Amino acid sequence: MVRAGKRWEASVKKHFDFLTDYGFRFDHVEDNWWATTAVYFSAALGVEVTRSVEFERVEISLLRLVEGQAPEVEVWVTDRPLNRVLFDNVLEARGSDFLGQIPTGLSQRVVEEQLRLYAELLRTLVLDFLEGSDAALLEGERVIRERVSANPQEVTIWLPGDASEADEARARAEAERVNPPEVRIVVRRYAR
Repeated sequence: MVRAGKRWEASVKKHFDFLTDYGFRFDHVEDNWWATTAVYFSAALGVEVTRSVEFERVEISLLRLVEGQAPEVEVWVTDRPLNRVLFDNVLEARGSDFLGQIPTGLSQRVVEEQLRLYAELLRTLVLDFLEGSDAALLEGERVIRERVSANPQEVTIWLPGDASEADEARARAEAERVNPPEVRIVVRRYAR
């Protein structure tokens, strides 16, 4: 995996090292079987450039650093600010029609085209972010919150049809304990 990380670093730097002109520095590569991510940080913000095997494409995330570090990945949308926003949401917020024009796939040719396009979009559509403003993050967050409002978050617990009411109450209480209050808990039954 070290080799894959080094190859990804070289590919990303070819297109994204312009970030250093705006006070960002290349920090590291995270290499996992599902994704390889190159990370740039400035004093307060960050950019992640990911080759996602899971989603078969390149993804860009904009970050607001927390105590100088990349923020944890948010699983649920709560009342806390979102410090990590997928660039797709920023493109949507800013009314860009480029999102539909970015090719998907992981062939070398297609990945190079995605890197080129995303680098150009960063330069042209989020210059304010590159210069230190977190307005793009706030706009992307607004899109996410609107989506969550239209499609509320929920956890579904499946229990066997013959589970007792006490089993259901325990399962619901545990789910409520480990999930934020913004997440609706649903209990359903299945037949064996």
